[in-house]
Amino acid sequence: MLRPFFFAALALTALACSSSPAETSGTGSGGDAASSTTTTSASSSGSSTSSGSSGSGGAPAACAPSFASDLVHLAVAADLAPGDDKVMCLRWTATEDLDISGLVGTLGAAGHHALLMSRDAPTEPDGVSPCSEAEIMDAQTKGDFQLLAGVSYESSGVKYSFPSVPVQIGLHVAKGAQLVFDAHFLDTGADPVSACATLDLDLGKPVIAKLLFRTVLPKEQYTLSIPAHGKADVTYAEPTGGKYRIAAASSHMHEGGTHFKMSVKETGQLLYETTNWAEPNPKLFDSQKVVVDDTQSFQLDCSFDNTTGTDQHFPQQMCVGGMYLLSCAFPGAC
Repeated sequence: MLRPFFFAALALTALACSSSPAETSGTGSGGDAASSTTTTSASSSGSSTSSGSSGSGGAPAACAPSFASDLVHLAVAADLAPGDDKVMCLRWTATEDLDISGLVGTLGAAGHHALLMSRDAPTEPDGVSPCSEAEIMDAQTKGDFQLLAGVSYESSGVKYSFPSVPVQIGLHVAKGAQLVFDAHFLDTGADPVSACATLDLDLGKPVIAKLLFRTVLPKEQYTLSIPAHGKADVTYAEPTGGKYRIAAASSHMHEGGTHFKMSVKETGQLLYETTNWAEPNPKLFDSQKVVVDDTQSFQLDCSFDNTTGTDQHFPQQMCVGGMYLLSCAFPGAC
Protein backbone atom coordinates (compact mmCIF):
# COMPACT_ATOMS: atom_id res chain seq x y z
CA MET A 1 0.00 0.00 0.00
CA LEU A 2 1.29 3.44 -0.86
CA ARG A 3 1.85 5.49 2.31
CA PRO A 4 1.02 9.24 2.31
CA PHE A 5 4.46 10.18 3.64
CA PHE A 6 5.99 8.99 0.36
CA PHE A 7 5.24 12.41 -1.04
CA ALA A 8 6.62 14.46 1.84
CA ALA A 9 10.09 14.55 0.27
CA LEU A 10 8.98 16.00 -3.04
CA ALA A 11 11.25 18.96 -3.77
CA LEU A 12 9.67 22.33 -3.10
CA THR A 13 11.93 23.76 -5.77
CA ALA A 14 9.75 22.83 -8.72
CA LEU A 15 9.04 25.78 -11.05
CA ALA A 16 11.13 28.09 -8.90
CA CYS A 17 11.21 31.73 -9.97
CA SER A 18 12.53 33.23 -6.77
CA SER A 19 12.53 36.70 -5.28
CA SER A 20 15.67 38.39 -3.99
CA PRO A 21 16.71 37.72 -0.36
CA ALA A 22 15.13 41.00 0.78
CA GLU A 23 11.71 40.13 -0.60
CA THR A 24 9.02 38.25 1.32
CA SER A 25 8.13 34.71 0.30
CA GLY A 26 4.55 34.25 -0.88
CA THR A 27 2.26 31.34 -0.14
CA GLY A 28 0.12 29.54 -2.68
CA SER A 29 -3.40 29.12 -1.38
CA GLY A 30 -3.87 25.75 -3.04
CA GLY A 31 -3.17 24.01 0.29
CA ASP A 32 -0.93 23.72 3.29
CA ALA A 33 2.47 23.75 1.61
CA ALA A 34 5.30 24.96 3.78
CA SER A 35 7.87 27.55 2.88
CA SER A 36 10.73 26.20 0.80
CA THR A 37 13.10 26.86 3.72
CA THR A 38 11.43 23.98 5.56
CA THR A 39 12.93 20.50 5.39
CA THR A 40 10.29 18.22 3.90
CA SER A 41 11.81 14.84 4.64
CA ALA A 42 13.86 13.19 7.33
CA SER A 43 16.36 12.44 4.59
CA SER A 44 16.65 16.11 3.55
CA SER A 45 19.67 17.96 4.87
CA GLY A 46 21.86 20.95 4.32
CA SER A 47 21.56 24.70 4.56
CA SER A 48 21.72 27.68 2.29
CA THR A 49 25.19 28.17 0.82
CA SER A 50 26.77 30.80 -1.38
CA SER A 51 30.25 29.49 -2.00
CA GLY A 52 32.32 26.34 -1.91
CA SER A 53 34.51 23.91 -3.78
CA SER A 54 31.50 22.12 -5.23
CA GLY A 55 30.81 24.93 -7.65
CA SER A 56 28.29 26.91 -5.65
CA GLY A 57 30.23 30.13 -6.18
CA GLY A 58 33.61 31.54 -7.09
CA ALA A 59 35.52 31.60 -10.36
CA PRO A 60 33.75 30.27 -13.46
CA ALA A 61 36.93 28.33 -14.30
CA ALA A 62 36.03 25.97 -11.44
CA CYS A 63 32.40 25.79 -12.50
CA ALA A 64 32.41 22.78 -14.81
CA PRO A 65 29.76 20.09 -15.31
CA SER A 66 30.56 16.40 -14.93
CA PHE A 67 28.63 13.26 -15.75
CA ALA A 68 29.26 10.05 -13.80
CA SER A 69 27.31 6.86 -13.29
CA ASP A 70 26.22 7.85 -9.77
CA LEU A 71 26.05 11.65 -10.08
CA VAL A 72 25.25 14.21 -12.76
CA HIS A 73 26.78 17.57 -11.79
CA LEU A 74 25.23 20.38 -13.83
CA ALA A 75 27.03 23.73 -13.65
CA VAL A 76 26.92 27.07 -15.48
CA ALA A 77 29.01 30.20 -14.92
CA ALA A 78 28.95 33.86 -15.87
CA ASP A 79 31.16 36.92 -15.37
CA LEU A 80 29.02 39.85 -14.29
CA ALA A 81 29.70 43.57 -14.20
CA PRO A 82 27.70 45.72 -11.75
CA GLY A 83 24.09 45.86 -12.95
CA ASP A 84 24.42 42.86 -15.28
CA ASP A 85 21.45 40.52 -15.73
CA LYS A 86 22.34 37.28 -17.54
CA VAL A 87 20.74 33.91 -18.24
CA MET A 88 23.00 30.99 -19.13
CA CYS A 89 21.99 27.47 -20.19
CA LEU A 90 23.78 24.14 -20.08
CA ARG A 91 22.37 21.57 -22.51
CA TRP A 92 23.27 17.90 -22.16
CA THR A 93 21.79 14.88 -23.91
CA ALA A 94 21.45 11.78 -21.70
CA THR A 95 23.55 8.90 -23.00
CA GLU A 96 21.55 6.37 -20.95
CA ASP A 97 18.36 6.21 -18.90
CA LEU A 98 18.65 8.27 -15.71
CA ASP A 99 16.94 7.35 -12.44
CA ILE A 100 17.10 10.38 -10.12
CA SER A 101 16.73 9.57 -6.42
CA GLY A 102 17.76 12.95 -4.99
CA LEU A 103 18.97 16.43 -5.90
CA VAL A 104 20.61 19.55 -4.51
CA GLY A 105 21.14 22.91 -6.20
CA THR A 106 23.21 25.98 -5.39
CA LEU A 107 22.95 29.51 -6.75
CA GLY A 108 26.07 31.22 -5.43
CA ALA A 109 26.32 34.89 -4.54
CA ALA A 110 24.75 36.22 -7.77
CA GLY A 111 22.19 33.52 -8.56
CA HIS A 112 18.53 34.56 -8.75
CA HIS A 113 16.99 31.20 -9.66
CA ALA A 114 17.65 28.12 -11.76
CA LEU A 115 15.41 25.67 -13.60
CA LEU A 116 15.92 22.15 -14.94
CA MET A 117 13.83 21.04 -17.88
CA SER A 118 13.99 18.26 -20.45
CA ARG A 119 12.87 17.61 -24.00
CA ASP A 120 12.45 14.21 -25.63
CA ALA A 121 15.13 15.09 -28.19
CA PRO A 122 17.75 17.86 -28.56
CA THR A 123 16.64 21.15 -30.09
CA GLU A 124 20.07 22.80 -29.95
CA PRO A 125 23.65 21.52 -29.62
CA ASP A 126 24.89 20.40 -26.22
CA GLY A 127 27.09 22.84 -24.30
CA VAL A 128 26.88 26.15 -22.42
CA SER A 129 25.60 29.35 -24.03
CA PRO A 130 23.55 32.48 -23.24
CA CYS A 131 19.82 31.83 -23.47
CA SER A 132 16.39 33.33 -22.94
CA GLU A 133 14.03 31.69 -20.47
CA ALA A 134 11.03 32.80 -22.51
CA GLU A 135 12.49 31.22 -25.65
CA ILE A 136 13.52 27.87 -24.14
CA MET A 137 10.02 27.54 -22.65
CA ASP A 138 8.32 28.43 -25.93
CA ALA A 139 6.71 25.08 -26.69
CA GLN A 140 5.22 26.47 -29.90
CA THR A 141 8.61 26.83 -31.59
CA LYS A 142 10.82 24.51 -29.48
CA GLY A 143 8.38 21.68 -28.84
CA ASP A 144 6.95 20.22 -25.65
CA PHE A 145 9.09 20.17 -22.53
CA GLN A 146 9.03 18.91 -18.95
CA LEU A 147 10.05 21.04 -15.99
CA LEU A 148 11.85 18.70 -13.60
CA ALA A 149 13.12 20.88 -10.75
CA GLY A 150 14.30 24.33 -9.78
CA VAL A 151 16.43 26.21 -7.28
CA SER A 152 15.36 29.33 -5.42
CA TYR A 153 17.23 31.51 -2.92
CA GLU A 154 15.58 29.68 -0.02
CA SER A 155 16.28 26.17 -1.34
CA SER A 156 19.88 26.79 -2.43
CA GLY A 157 22.10 24.21 -0.75
CA VAL A 158 19.21 22.12 0.61
CA LYS A 159 19.34 18.48 -0.44
CA TYR A 160 16.13 16.60 -1.25
CA SER A 161 16.05 12.81 -1.24
CA PHE A 162 13.03 10.94 -2.57
CA PRO A 163 11.68 8.21 -0.24
CA SER A 164 13.17 4.73 -0.65
CA VAL A 165 10.97 2.64 1.67
CA PRO A 166 9.38 0.32 0.77
CA VAL A 167 10.39 1.13 -2.82
CA GLN A 168 12.50 3.87 -4.40
CA ILE A 169 10.49 6.83 -5.67
CA GLY A 170 12.12 9.31 -8.02
CA LEU A 171 12.34 10.95 -11.43
CA HIS A 172 13.17 9.20 -14.69
CA VAL A 173 14.81 10.73 -17.76
CA ALA A 174 14.95 8.55 -20.87
CA LYS A 175 18.10 8.00 -22.91
CA GLY A 176 18.33 10.56 -25.71
CA ALA A 177 16.39 13.28 -23.86
CA GLN A 178 18.10 16.65 -23.62
CA LEU A 179 18.42 18.26 -20.19
CA VAL A 180 18.48 22.07 -20.11
CA PHE A 181 19.84 23.69 -16.94
CA ASP A 182 18.92 27.37 -17.01
CA ALA A 183 20.49 29.80 -14.49
CA HIS A 184 19.53 33.44 -14.03
CA PHE A 185 22.25 35.70 -12.57
CA LEU A 186 22.05 39.29 -11.27
CA ASP A 187 24.86 41.54 -10.04
CA THR A 188 23.17 44.08 -7.78
CA GLY A 189 26.39 45.20 -6.12
CA ALA A 190 29.11 47.70 -6.94
CA ASP A 191 31.79 45.15 -7.88
CA PRO A 192 32.19 42.54 -10.65
CA VAL A 193 31.15 39.00 -9.72
CA SER A 194 32.16 35.59 -11.05
CA ALA A 195 28.95 33.60 -10.70
CA CYS A 196 28.21 29.88 -10.70
CA ALA A 197 25.03 27.84 -10.29
CA THR A 198 24.92 24.06 -9.91
CA LEU A 199 22.46 21.20 -9.67
CA ASP A 200 23.52 17.71 -8.60
CA LEU A 201 21.33 14.74 -9.57
CA ASP A 202 21.84 11.58 -7.51
CA LEU A 203 21.82 8.40 -9.61
CA GLY A 204 22.65 4.77 -8.95
CA LYS A 205 19.42 3.71 -7.23
CA PRO A 206 16.91 2.10 -9.60
CA VAL A 207 13.64 4.04 -9.39
CA ILE A 208 10.68 1.69 -9.04
CA ALA A 209 7.91 4.27 -8.66
CA LYS A 210 8.62 6.79 -11.41
CA LEU A 211 7.16 10.24 -10.84
CA LEU A 212 6.07 12.15 -13.90
CA PHE A 213 6.49 15.91 -13.87
CA ARG A 214 3.50 17.10 -15.85
CA THR A 215 3.64 20.53 -17.47
CA VAL A 216 0.12 21.87 -18.12
CA LEU A 217 0.46 24.22 -21.09
CA PRO A 218 -2.55 24.04 -23.42
CA LYS A 219 -1.70 24.96 -27.01
CA GLU A 220 -4.51 27.54 -27.07
CA GLN A 221 -2.26 29.62 -24.84
CA TYR A 222 0.09 30.29 -27.76
CA THR A 223 -2.32 33.02 -28.89
CA LEU A 224 -2.33 34.74 -25.47
CA SER A 225 -2.28 38.54 -25.81
CA ILE A 226 -2.54 41.26 -23.16
CA PRO A 227 -3.02 44.80 -24.54
CA ALA A 228 -0.77 47.68 -23.48
CA HIS A 229 -1.96 49.17 -20.18
CA GLY A 230 -4.66 46.50 -20.14
CA LYS A 231 -5.76 43.46 -18.18
CA ALA A 232 -6.84 39.98 -19.24
CA ASP A 233 -8.48 36.93 -17.66
CA VAL A 234 -8.01 33.60 -19.44
CA THR A 235 -9.22 30.03 -19.00
CA TYR A 236 -7.68 26.95 -20.61
CA ALA A 237 -8.24 23.20 -20.27
CA GLU A 238 -6.04 20.22 -21.13
CA PRO A 239 -6.96 16.51 -20.91
CA THR A 240 -5.24 14.59 -18.13
CA GLY A 241 -4.16 11.94 -20.63
CA GLY A 242 -4.36 9.08 -18.15
CA LYS A 243 -5.14 8.01 -14.58
CA TYR A 244 -2.81 9.50 -12.00
CA ARG A 245 -2.42 10.30 -8.33
CA ILE A 246 -1.33 13.91 -7.82
CA ALA A 247 1.66 14.23 -5.51
CA ALA A 248 2.42 17.97 -5.73
CA ALA A 249 1.33 21.02 -7.72
CA SER A 250 2.67 24.49 -8.45
CA SER A 251 2.63 27.28 -11.06
CA HIS A 252 4.81 29.35 -13.37
CA MET A 253 3.99 32.92 -14.41
CA HIS A 254 5.95 36.08 -15.21
CA GLU A 255 5.83 39.59 -13.78
CA GLY A 256 2.38 40.94 -14.56
CA GLY A 257 0.67 37.68 -13.68
CA THR A 258 -1.71 38.54 -10.84
CA HIS A 259 -3.65 35.31 -10.21
CA PHE A 260 -3.19 31.61 -10.95
CA LYS A 261 -5.62 28.77 -10.32
CA MET A 262 -5.39 25.13 -11.40
CA SER A 263 -8.26 22.71 -10.83
CA VAL A 264 -9.93 19.57 -12.14
CA LYS A 265 -12.46 20.91 -14.63
CA GLU A 266 -15.18 18.31 -14.14
CA THR A 267 -15.19 18.29 -10.33
CA GLY A 268 -13.88 21.74 -9.43
CA GLN A 269 -11.23 20.13 -7.20
CA LEU A 270 -8.69 22.87 -6.42
CA LEU A 271 -5.12 21.77 -7.06
CA TYR A 272 -3.22 25.04 -6.68
CA GLU A 273 -3.91 28.75 -6.35
CA THR A 274 -1.69 31.79 -5.78
CA THR A 275 -1.49 35.53 -6.39
CA ASN A 276 2.32 35.56 -6.14
CA TRP A 277 3.94 35.02 -9.55
CA ALA A 278 7.50 35.25 -8.22
CA GLU A 279 7.43 32.81 -5.33
CA PRO A 280 4.98 29.95 -5.90
CA ASN A 281 5.22 27.58 -2.92
CA PRO A 282 4.22 24.11 -4.14
CA LYS A 283 1.28 22.30 -2.59
CA LEU A 284 2.12 18.77 -1.40
CA PHE A 285 -0.67 16.19 -1.47
CA ASP A 286 0.99 14.00 1.16
CA SER A 287 -2.07 13.33 3.33
CA GLN A 288 -4.86 14.07 0.83
CA LYS A 289 -5.33 11.55 -1.98
CA VAL A 290 -6.38 13.22 -5.25
CA VAL A 291 -6.81 10.98 -8.30
CA VAL A 292 -7.73 12.01 -11.86
CA ASP A 293 -8.67 9.78 -14.78
CA ASP A 294 -8.54 10.00 -18.57
CA THR A 295 -12.09 11.36 -18.82
CA GLN A 296 -11.10 14.55 -16.99
CA SER A 297 -9.15 17.73 -17.77
CA PHE A 298 -6.88 20.11 -15.88
CA GLN A 299 -8.24 23.67 -15.97
CA LEU A 300 -6.11 26.82 -15.71
CA ASP A 301 -7.57 30.23 -14.80
CA CYS A 302 -5.14 33.15 -14.90
CA SER A 303 -5.24 36.94 -14.70
CA PHE A 304 -2.74 39.44 -16.06
CA ASP A 305 -2.05 43.17 -15.67
CA ASN A 306 0.12 44.70 -18.41
CA THR A 307 1.49 48.00 -17.09
CA THR A 308 3.78 48.53 -20.09
CA GLY A 309 3.17 50.57 -23.22
CA THR A 310 3.33 47.61 -25.59
CA ASP A 311 1.16 44.54 -26.09
CA GLN A 312 2.41 41.37 -24.43
CA HIS A 313 2.12 37.90 -25.95
CA PHE A 314 3.09 34.31 -25.13
CA PRO A 315 5.82 33.54 -24.04
CA GLN A 316 6.37 37.02 -22.52
CA GLN A 317 3.40 36.11 -20.37
CA MET A 318 2.32 32.58 -19.57
CA CYS A 319 -0.03 30.55 -17.40
CA VAL A 320 1.67 27.21 -16.76
CA GLY A 321 0.80 24.53 -14.23
CA GLY A 322 3.21 21.90 -12.99
CA MET A 323 2.60 18.69 -11.07
CA TYR A 324 4.39 15.60 -9.86
CA LEU A 325 2.17 12.65 -10.78
CA LEU A 326 2.32 8.94 -10.00
CA SER A 327 0.68 6.57 -12.47
CA CYS A 328 -2.20 4.54 -11.10
CA ALA A 329 -0.61 1.57 -12.82
CA PHE A 330 1.75 1.43 -9.84
CA PRO A 331 0.26 -0.94 -7.21
CA GLY A 332 -1.36 0.93 -4.32
CA ALA A 333 -0.91 4.37 -5.84
CA CYS A 334 -4.58 5.18 -6.32
